[in-house]
Amino acid sequence: MQRHKNIYLLIILCTVLCIITLVHKGENNSAKNTTYEMDKLVKLDNKKSYSKKNNPLEVPLILQNPELERGCEVTSLAMLLNFNGLSVDKLELAENIKYVPFQNNGFMGNMDEGFVGDMYDIDMPGLGVHIKPILELAKLYISENCIIDLTGSNPEDLYKAIDKEHPVWILTNASFRKLPDYEFRTWKTNMGERQVTYRQHSVLLTGYTDQYVYINDPLDTEKNKRIDKKDFEEAWVQLGRQALTIIP
Repeated sequence: MQRHKNIYLLIILCTVLCIITLVHKGENNSAKNTTYEMDKLVKLDNKKSYSKKNNPLEVPLILQNPELERGCEVTSLAMLLNFNGLSVDKLELAENIKYVPFQNNGFMGNMDEGFVGDMYDIDMPGLGVHIKPILELAKLYISENCIIDLTGSNPEDLYKAIDKEHPVWILTNASFRKLPDYEFRTWKTNMGERQVTYRQHSVLLTGYTDQYVYINDPLDTEKNKRIDKKDFEEAWVQLGRQALTIIP
């Protein structure tokens, strides 16, 4: 009986030690990741600034159609990569991004895990993708040290990147203004409930003024299209402040 009791106590002790070790490791990794992202932001801050107000960046405009009817996210990434000297085709990006089913085992697809559904055919079930899989896709073509995840930042940080001649990949909606509540629906995913909209869209931010921003929209043939700055900011915030840029 005493022997069994000792074994039981030993198991409890080992379990506690494992938990403490994992928590400590997680804290260390979190600190390392935070330091890593801060180092990259310092790299952006240290670059010489060239104000791009009233003078948008010259970025190649790539259209998603007709091949990628839902491919705005990868097409905007293609524009960003090509601006930085990487000749990458939108179709190659579409092939290499991770996909998840539109619906599986009673759950809707999770855009944080991959592109949900069909990217090529608008008549097939599909939606889009969030920034995490886009970041992973970008790492296939350029060093992680060159990629700056601006997700969660403020609009001023986006304009700071533009001032330093770095266009910014943006997740927004197709109207470029804050959407009413009825445009959203609740999806039950494998990671819990998510608010999604079929108006989700991605563009490349290329410039700004006091009143307007300039974008390359993969659905529009107009290069450096001008839209209202306040509306743009509200739409971007509503979709989770998701953005990235590249510093070669």
